[in-house]
Amino acid sequence: MAHRTLIAQLREPIAKRYRLINASFEAHPQLDSIYDSLEDALSDATAWLGEQASSSQRAIGVEVSTRAGGWRTLRHPSLLAA
Repeated sequence: MAHRTLIAQLREPIAKRYRLINASFEAHPQLDSIYDSLEDALSDATAWLGEQASSSQRAIGVEVSTRAGGWRTLRHPSLLAA
């Protein structure tokens, strides 16, 4: 019976979360937040870049949460226009 419950849980949709990463594929030090949508994450990064970032900080990527509690790269760090 417990086996069926686990399978049912695995089939349920999960709420995805997003975070921004730097060129070293680590959580971005200035934009270290969890976002509910990809659009929110990229919007925040674009606004921040427009205010203060040097060209070396423009390489920003995005990771998405996994069902197991880890992170998977969704968008590799690349130059992001402000």
